[in-house]
Amino acid sequence: MATLTGKRKAALLLASLDQATATELLKGQPQEVIQELAMELAHLDAARQVDGAESNAVTKEFCAALERSQMGQLNVKAFVSDILKGTAGKERASELHAQMQKAIREKDPFIAIASAPPNQIAAALESEPPQAIALVLSSLPPKLSTEVLSRLNREISLKTVARMTRPSEVSPKTLRRIGEMVCKRLVELTSGEDAVIEETKPKETLRKVALVLSGLTKEMRDAMLEEIENTDKETAKTVRALMVTWEDIPKIEDRSLQDALRKVDAGILAKALFNAESVIAEKIRSNISERARQMVDEEMSLMAEPRKKEIIEAREEVAKPLREANEAEQLAFMEEE
Repeated sequence: MATLTGKRKAALLLASLDQATATELLKGQPQEVIQELAMELAHLDAARQVDGAESNAVTKEFCAALERSQMGQLNVKAFVSDILKGTAGKERASELHAQMQKAIREKDPFIAIASAPPNQIAAALESEPPQAIALVLSSLPPKLSTEVLSRLNREISLKTVARMTRPSEVSPKTLRRIGEMVCKRLVELTSGEDAVIEETKPKETLRKVALVLSGLTKEMRDAMLEEIENTDKETAKTVRALMVTWEDIPKIEDRSLQDALRKVDAGILAKALFNAESVIAEKIRSNISERARQMVDEEMSLMAEPRKKEIIEAREEVAKPLREANEAEQLAFMEEE
């Protein structure tokens, strides 16, 4: 909570209220305040930063004395529109929306890009070189990047993914210029200093590439992995491994996880579960048989404290059958809420 700004808190609080209550609270407020709050809500939505737990914490902080029901899911964009219409009038709301979108583009062009439909983003990028497309997709959420990538020309897609695996240093000025150019094309479709950016850690970059590829069809994914392998076999191997990791286990559907865990030895599971995060440990334990749990518990009670390297290796062994199932398109993930 200490890291949240007052404007962010106010936006999250409004998002936790029903439309009528929020509209009533905003009536009489200066138009500039309404515009700033609406822009903050739009920014949260475009950046995929609306966090339910955070919203509840803010609500409790401001309304500790009130008894209220758990908030439902919120369409933030519709909420912003309804709030503006209810407080500023329809004509003024249209004007404020235009100002809000312009301000978002100026503040961070990639936030504005992320709020556009994938087909429009693909259309705006189609004439760009693979290096520029790679920069844009690396700045977007993986799921959105996947959708955009699948809509691009196959040859361009292959070259773009290859570029994403070899990130290059680029100045904020250049990055912003690319973002602004794409934003301008998006607007057309719908009618910084020179210091070097801190380089993203290679594994983080390749993980994003892996997440993007995992959302594609098997044929397209295999073709792109083959393209990467032709350039750098080690990178291709890493990307394959990062498509499913130990940390992904809570997102895997129970049936798929059960099938994979049957192939893992109890001794390996015991080491992998040593000091594991509770959400992962509980997911695994709830998806193995009672006899398997007893065997794992017995192994854990008898073994000496494993070294960090042994724990990492054991977790890799657990992830192996999951990756094999994913390669065969037999691994199911839980739907995102």
